Amino acid sequence: MKLLEKILLATDFSQASNDALQMAVFVAKAFRSRIIPIHVIPKIQDSPLAMEMVKETVTKRFEEINTTINKEGVDVAEPIVVSGTPFDQIMQHAGINDVNVIMVGSGEKERQGKFILGITAERLIRRSNKPVWVVKRGTHPGIKKILCPVDFSETSARALTNAIHLARNLQAELSVMTVIQDIWRVYPTVGKAAAKKQGVWVKRNESEFQRFLQKSDFHDVNWNKVIREGNPPQEILSIARQMQADLLIMGSVGRTGLARILVGSVAEKVIRETPCSVITVKAEHAIRLLLEEEIASCTSHFKEGSEMLEKGFPAEAIGQFQYCVDKDLMFAAAWDGLAAAHKRLGHEKESQKCTERAKYVRKRIEETRVEAEARKQFWDKMR
Repeated sequence: MKLLEKILLATDFSQASNDALQMAVFVAKAFRSRIIPIHVIPKIQDSPLAMEMVKETVTKRFEEINTTINKEGVDVAEPIVVSGTPFDQIMQHAGINDVNVIMVGSGEKERQGKFILGITAERLIRRSNKPVWVVKRGTHPGIKKILCPVDFSETSARALTNAIHLARNLQAELSVMTVIQDIWRVYPTVGKAAAKKQGVWVKRNESEFQRFLQKSDFHDVNWNKVIREGNPPQEILSIARQMQADLLIMGSVGRTGLARILVGSVAEKVIRETPCSVITVKAEHAIRLLLEEEIASCTSHFKEGSEMLEKGFPAEAIGQFQYCVDKDLMFAAAWDGLAAAHKRLGHEKESQKCTERAKYVRKRIEETRVEAEARKQFWDKMR
């Protein structure tokens, strides 16, 4: 089972791109991923010769990159070299290859201690439905602390799911935070009544945050929650610096009402000023389940289901365990797996039923074994 199968590594051979390469190798080793390198050559009008010369140079650079990746024992695809508009070509090939994530450097320019987000990275964040991993220049491989800001939207729920899987597989500490804005900023019509309503507003947001978190499976993850009041970008950046986060994972489109964060220029501001790398999630998961092959036996399905449960996919695990009991009602361990998966999802009645079924199966197996032993002893004496 692979959770992060393919990484599309966009490179322009800059220092920032080299840092992205090192991060891609680190992640690929952890998830057994395949790296697909891509470089887009801007169109050179009326100069076929110049284009051929550029392609030759790019090909040589990719030979060096592929050698580096192969030395790390990571699977790497044939590099993609195309001409056109970079972000258009990158998005197109991300779709063609059905990659899990697009990884790109943050850019080379810096002003007043802040990175100027490269135009390609910026457009990918705004337009790509695929998750985009922007690697900050100067970032070293290794992720120990992850920060995930949420605003209770479907997109931030998707970001949190990815953050949990990354934290679990990389054994990183995860901080899940939300920012509660002043009620008058969200609903200007409250006017003078804002001060009196702020306390109720805060409690309501805290309760919604708790309900939001209860929908996620945090097993085997070292995590904590953070609640701040104030301006979302400022508070997110403050926590990122305070905890010395290595990675920020967030939805690139948030809500337009309650705790509105991470929309358009706000997300861009956070990405430019955050001291760490960033993954933006919109319509697709970076971490998604992929079975390596069709499995024909109950034993293989059980093993797959057990791994899914361990990796935090209880709903998917149910399908694997159910296959086992459909084929063999006496598969006690599969009933145990179903019980554990249903319990993880909060299905207490179903979990109890499966637990009782597992006990019944084991009792029947033991009774059958005793009966068989008794019959054997009887016929031995008869002989």
